Amino acid sequence: MAVVEGRRCHASTVQKVVAVAIVVLPLALALALGYNETEVKAAFLYHFTGYVEYPPAAFSSSQAPLIIGVLGKGNILSALQQAVRGKNVKGRAIVVKQVGLGQELRECHIVFVPEAESKNLPRILEILGDAPVLLVGESENFAAKGGTIGFFVEQNRIRFEVNLDAAQRAHLTISSKLLSLARIVKGKRGES
Repeated sequence: MAVVEGRRCHASTVQKVVAVAIVVLPLALALALGYNETEVKAAFLYHFTGYVEYPPAAFSSSQAPLIIGVLGKGNILSALQQAVRGKNVKGRAIVVKQVGLGQELRECHIVFVPEAESKNLPRILEILGDAPVLLVGESENFAAKGGTIGFFVEQNRIRFEVNLDAAQRAHLTISSKLLSLARIVKGKRGES
């Protein structure tokens, strides 16, 4: 029995190491090669697409693209367009577009909220309600205030935190591989 438990523990550790390697190594390499913070966040956004499961109703058809919306104007729009150019996720094309503060937010699968737009978080949460949208931001305590994923800097590294309550309310399933790399925070989507 102890041998079996030891193997399970070892397998779990190996899986975590592989998950870290898959997600973190390309991003660490990007930083080492001199990419800036915006480009690294864009790379994270692209990588998130492979670790989030959406309900079938989130897409109008099996060929519909995955849409990443960037709220307002920001440097990340062009960096994100560059990061996803020529790529797809789970057989879907990826479309990146600038969006405004309105119902078009609900047409996206991921919405990125730059720091300059963080004051609009209560309105964004109201518009989205329980729509299957991964809400990602870069302002302080973004996830704790109701976003799904929030970027933060720790020891000069970009990291992220995940609000599982917000993901659940949006009917999204986030891979355990991605969660193993995140800091988990509390707070319900819709609370501010």
